[in-house]
Amino acid sequence: MSTIACDQCHSGVPAFEVTHFGSIETGYRDLCSRCYNEEVARLSGIRFTHVDFQPMELPDANGDKHRFHFILRLLGTMLTLEALEVRADEQEGYEFQVHGVADADPFALMTRLLERMRHDLAVVHLVEGELGLAISGTTVRGRLTCDLESSDRGGLAKLDSEISGFSA
Repeated sequence: MSTIACDQCHSGVPAFEVTHFGSIETGYRDLCSRCYNEEVARLSGIRFTHVDFQPMELPDANGDKHRFHFILRLLGTMLTLEALEVRADEQEGYEFQVHGVADADPFALMTRLLERMRHDLAVVHLVEGELGLAISGTTVRGRLTCDLESSDRGGLAKLDSEISGFSA
């Protein structure tokens, strides 16, 4: 897993947990989620206690396990909790997020997030049909991304194949 050292506490954290924080006037720093939240709380005058949630695995509808890392972020008047799927030590796959007010209980956000994750992971989007893969119902979820390394940076449609256990 590629790690980046937090400019505040010097801890090595996964790249997906780092926030490039600052301004042109003050300069920018790469901060881990804990240091980022402490800085936003200080600047906003908010009392805030950061919580580090441990990664966990959840099964999908086919019983395949998905490993999620959780990131709590204070965004001024809002608090978000994200669940990012990590495969082969890189962030890839499912992404979930819930929001609350800045002083929301992080554990209540986690309860809501886990309910959403379990619900969404239980849905099968693709099934094997007469002509190959077919849409199971009326919804297929995917993600549009771009290849920043490519000279044309064209869009790439990416179907999250782990949704149904089939390779896309």
